[in-house]
Amino acid sequence: MTMGTEAPLDAVTVTQRLLAVAPSRGERRALVEGPAGQSCTYAELAGTVRSAAAGLAWRGLQPRDVVGVYVPDAACYVLAVHAIRAAGGVPTPLAAALTVPEMAGQLADCGARMLLTAPPLAAAALAAADRSWVRQVISFGEAPGTTLFSSLLGMGTVRPATGRPHDPALLPYTRQPEGGLGPEPLSHHDLSGLLRKLENEAGIGEKDVVLAAPPAGDGRSYTALVDHALLCGATVVSAPADELAAAADLHQGTAIIVAGSVAVGAHERLRVFAVAS
Repeated sequence: MTMGTEAPLDAVTVTQRLLAVAPSRGERRALVEGPAGQSCTYAELAGTVRSAAAGLAWRGLQPRDVVGVYVPDAACYVLAVHAIRAAGGVPTPLAAALTVPEMAGQLADCGARMLLTAPPLAAAALAAADRSWVRQVISFGEAPGTTLFSSLLGMGTVRPATGRPHDPALLPYTRQPEGGLGPEPLSHHDLSGLLRKLENEAGIGEKDVVLAAPPAGDGRSYTALVDHALLCGATVVSAPADELAAAADLHQGTAIIVAGSVAVGAHERLRVFAVAS
């Protein structure tokens, strides 16, 4: 049997795939955030992820280190998760509904030493860090006691780390029957499987504008949906839950990623992808 030269998709990380296709998309918008519609192109997204990964490595992130992600919007989530993974780390999303003691318990259980956050969640992130092994809290905005994400961007760039199919790509924690939180690792192979399923079922393409509510649930389906949209070349618009309908009108949205419990109003043109809250 002869072997082809192209590696199978599940032998390449999602981050590698995204950074590989981004340059060919150039100035196409990848992420839009905030009421002012601040945006970054696919080229800028790739450059920021590569540079932030170098900054995380310079600050001590080692391959397979787990890093917490507790952010209020999709744009920060995308940058955090892919920068961590590009540096060889494993992102562990912290659900928005968790209490500070629960966040601290998750961070301590997985041995995280870094945590990425942003206002207005930074105060809770710092409180959780103080009760865990976390020693560095990095914020996407000004917050006392944190290091600015922008400070990571002056250390050059790195090539995204590789990953074996059964290495963890994401470390979600889910609510267990007894009420506590337990790890449910998602491997690169598992994540690729979710993305292949979405390729067959979601119908998202490069002309789509996908509204994304803040991160919800344990992060598995949310991560897969956002990554699928970006891999397809769509524009992902980040908006608070109470501004989704307005953002859909403003940006001519065609699809929406939202927690199942959030009402978005009657928009017949929107395909709704719900994630467990």
